[in-house]
Amino acid sequence: MEKMIFTQIDAQSFIAQIVEQVTAKVLEVVQHNEAETETESNIFGDYIPKTEVRGILASNSTLWSWEKKGKLKLYAIGGKRFYKRSDINALFTEVKQKGVQK
Repeated sequence: MEKMIFTQIDAQSFIAQIVEQVTAKVLEVVQHNEAETETESNIFGDYIPKTEVRGILASNSTLWSWEKKGKLKLYAIGGKRFYKRSDINALFTEVKQKGVQK
């Protein structure tokens, strides 16, 4: 057990010390979570969760239609669904506009 020394301290200094210690702990947790997320993205970098694609790239019904047509293959681990990044990239097509020269 650490020795405790009681001294008089004004409220502002006391609050500042608490804030400093809490901030340090929060930053430690955030950095740990970022490192964990980076590791996960390296492992699953080729796969995108369906939840990230749905509603942003296409609607749920469009994704389902593409799956049924074979345009997009669905992968699963447990209850989570994923698409391959390369399959998503293959869906993109170049849009040619009239009157635009390259």
